[in-house]
Amino acid sequence: MTTAHPTRTYLERLAAAAALGVPGVAYLRPGLADLLRGSPAQRQGGSGGVRARATDDPPAWRIEVHLAVVRGHRALDVTRAVRAAVEAATTRAATGRPAVVSVTVTGVV
Repeated sequence: MTTAHPTRTYLERLAAAAALGVPGVAYLRPGLADLLRGSPAQRQGGSGGVRARATDDPPAWRIEVHLAVVRGHRALDVTRAVRAAVEAATTRAATGRPAVVSVTVTGVV
């Protein structure tokens, strides 16, 4: 039996690739919990700095992106571009569930 929704890991990887393709993104930054316990996504070469979870009320994928911005780029412009890129990439794959994306800048490098 197949599921109508993609896996969390798949969406996290799509979101990570989309975010990293935006000019001004230095790198994705894993959260403190991921650093302390060594998240499975990091061990599998995945999407540290991106977390996705499905919600049922309303049905959606909540995607959080944590990143560092390259010095000289406006953080606001980068976050808007990342949000748009991640929404576009993940909504296409999320079959029936919109992607709600939040972006947090954790540093400037």
